[in-house]
Amino acid sequence: MVNNIFYTIFMSMFPVGELRTSIPIAIHILDLDWGYAFFYSLIGNSLITLLLVYLIDFLKIERIKDFFAKIPIVGFVFVKWKNSSSRKSKKIEKWGYLGLMLFVSIPLPITGAWTAVLIAAILEFKPLKSFISITFGLMVSGSIITYLSVNFPTFLGY
Repeated sequence: MVNNIFYTIFMSMFPVGELRTSIPIAIHILDLDWGYAFFYSLIGNSLITLLLVYLIDFLKIERIKDFFAKIPIVGFVFVKWKNSSSRKSKKIEKWGYLGLMLFVSIPLPITGAWTAVLIAAILEFKPLKSFISITFGLMVSGSIITYLSVNFPTFLGY
């Protein structure tokens, strides 16, 4: 049981999958109760968000971009990700922190905490407010994913 909790927390910290993979895996493969799957996934994803939001604020986005640009494949992927985030940030900018929360609330690929942290850095949002907005978005997204994960057999007609 304890190992499954650590696996769930750890899975939710990874970019791309985040809550969208850790909750269904915790429920259907690790056999955690849906409440525990949601809670521990939220904890893990929020912890990495807190770390990233302050780390990027401390390092500054341009220095990070310059560092990753020097690494052949990683630099290419990072620059594409940053450019994509820059385009998305223009839509979020007019909504501010609420826009950031709504962005994360949509449980689709590339709308998670990692991208939201990058967008917050591009828009020069304050770290604490960004963290709070992203965490509320994670709560909404996690609730949707949990609901779908628990009721998935219903959608298949079982």
